[in-house]
Amino acid sequence: MTANARSAFEEGLALEKSGELDKALVSYLRAQEMSPQDTEIAYRAAAALLQAGYLEEAQSQLRRIVFTEPDNLDARTSLGNCQLLLGDLENAAQNFQDVLDRSPDNRNALFGHATVCLKEGRAEDASPSVERLTSLMPHSPAVLTLQGETQAKTGQGAAAIATYRKALKADPMQPGALLGLSEVLLRRKRYDEVIELTIRANESAPTDPLALELLSDALAGKGELQDALLAAEAALKLHPASQSCLVRMSVLNRKLGHHVQALDNALKAHDLGKEAHDPLNAIGAVLAALKYADEARSVLTGLTAGKGLDAHVRDTARKLVSAASLASSRSEETNSPAGKSAVSERRAAPVQAHAEETVPKGDSAQDAAVETRQTNEKGFSADGNERASSVLGLQRRDLT
Repeated sequence: MTANARSAFEEGLALEKSGELDKALVSYLRAQEMSPQDTEIAYRAAAALLQAGYLEEAQSQLRRIVFTEPDNLDARTSLGNCQLLLGDLENAAQNFQDVLDRSPDNRNALFGHATVCLKEGRAEDASPSVERLTSLMPHSPAVLTLQGETQAKTGQGAAAIATYRKALKADPMQPGALLGLSEVLLRRKRYDEVIELTIRANESAPTDPLALELLSDALAGKGELQDALLAAEAALKLHPASQSCLVRMSVLNRKLGHHVQALDNALKAHDLGKEAHDPLNAIGAVLAALKYADEARSVLTGLTAGKGLDAHVRDTARKLVSAASLASSRSEETNSPAGKSAVSERRAAPVQAHAEETVPKGDSAQDAAVETRQTNEKGFSADGNERASSVLGLQRRDLT
């Protein structure tokens, strides 16, 4: 390492220690330009890239280090962590295992190996690493959370609850423990506890939709369907491509009597994954509720046969949603200051005629149009803005 490289490297160390990671990264990269063969500089630069979220760049650096120094366990472990974040579970597992073969008590490798096993649905394989890690770090909230998740996924519900509570005693706002405990308690129908935990989890990690999804399920379990729908829509805002959120909203809207909105949710969920069963079940349930018995039966038959959604049924469902949306828009125009000056009866007739022409079963289409108009009047807009803002009110009320 040259003198100039050493100066830039030490500057990076000082900046990283003071929490200025971006500036530290610049210094590390500058030092690396001066001493490109120095693996100490290269590793620090790679670690900073990893922390800053530059995963591909970090992986490239770490691979070069591991190729040059196969016994550099820190670099190999960091490479495993990088691959884990990139979703390359197979290579991540291999790198963690390689480290553990040489250093069985490597804490980062133990944590990473257990995490990969859990993500792959191999909770039993995660247990040895978790047990070893827990013996090394018995009071770590992150380790206790990992242990709780492993216990929950290996049928040890009571033990998982105790472990999660121990983690939360050490760190009351540990997101993983709050969510893990919520999931276990939700299966036991302890809805009030789940509501309190998920609100805390949402405060701790406001960009994670899982807290709001679990909150929605707990509220639905208590029969508070309106509030459950608010939480579900807030979750969808955080993850717009969530099939589970859309199915959840479809079920809740159907139970609330908002059938057209429920149908729209179910169709959108189906579009995200046409092989999934839950959206098809939701579509069939709504069509049955709207008294489209033949179409509902077709969905169920197709689901059983693995054929998916029939084109005719999809067309009928889409026309129902479109007709109701048009009726709602015209109703809003009629109720506007300009619309009130027109003759409302003259405007109402074409809406009804359109619905009858678009969908053969005119009565259901009319009912759907009226339902959508009433839904919008109650504040259930398609973009969910009003409901999302109400979630904060829901939190405040439930916390008191």
